[in-house]
Amino acid sequence: MALECGSLHPVAATLELDRPADEIEAAVADLAALGLLRPRQATRACEFTDGPDEYLPSNPEVAVTHLVGPIEADIRRLRRRADELSAHVMAMKPVFEEAWQGHFTKAPIEYLTTLDAIRVALERISASTRVELLAAHPQVPPPEALDDGYSRTAETVARGVLCRTLYPHAALSHGYIRQHLTRMSALGVEYRTVSHIPDRLLLVDASTAIISDPEQPTGQGALVVRDPSLVRHLYRSWQNVWDSARPFVDTEAAVAQPSPREELRRSILQLLDAGMKDEMAARRLSMSTTTYRRHVADLLTELDAQSRFQAGSYARRAGWLTD
Repeated sequence: MALECGSLHPVAATLELDRPADEIEAAVADLAALGLLRPRQATRACEFTDGPDEYLPSNPEVAVTHLVGPIEADIRRLRRRADELSAHVMAMKPVFEEAWQGHFTKAPIEYLTTLDAIRVALERISASTRVELLAAHPQVPPPEALDDGYSRTAETVARGVLCRTLYPHAALSHGYIRQHLTRMSALGVEYRTVSHIPDRLLLVDASTAIISDPEQPTGQGALVVRDPSLVRHLYRSWQNVWDSARPFVDTEAAVAQPSPREELRRSILQLLDAGMKDEMAARRLSMSTTTYRRHVADLLTELDAQSRFQAGSYARRAGWLTD
């Protein structure tokens, strides 16, 4: 209407278009914010009013220059700053490579000691994966961690990368984990579960491995291993566990599989039979020590056992510990 008439009066537009005044005002405000309408400036003192009652149309090319120009200027400024920082840091690359070359042939292991370093390394390695990405997770990650990794995994699968992941049976007792595995399986990711996973492990294209640093608190340190012999050993070990693991299914076919509660009970009984301490057992099952002890108490009552050792013995004779 502004283009056809040369200008736009909101009140006249309300009558002409037979639309509510607040709808017209909202549309005018949107167009003005985009620079496609501009208020006509008063040319004489007698035309002074408290606010504009007439708007003129603007050329979109002019509007976009005013709207996007400052943003593009900021982008160029940040790009120059990024280039400056990159050049400043990368100037040390020849020094690093010369000094590291001899050390790397002796100990081809990179130590990651901060969460940010681990996160950056995971993103970099994930982006460079070309054939397969294998993983083993001993503990149940929080929901926010699963959400963060979804888009990264989806992008990896979309590039044709084979993704396979191992979890402990006990993980399936968490509803949000089952939902996550179902969602990821729809993308093409394969999951299997086993009774126990000792350490977190990622294997990339059978050439790089990332494992938890045993000298650091859980989740706060990692080692990037590139030595071919070590990586091959880790790959074979992971593959052996995968071959004997139970495929994850969350459909009607799952009726034939033991329930998450049965899997949790079996895992607890195995730990009792092994004589593992409560704190370590709870950590393996990704639960608090209090929750673990409550499950143990329930099992003792169910088995009518007087001690933990007796419970493990009863369960073994009853065949509950047979995988």
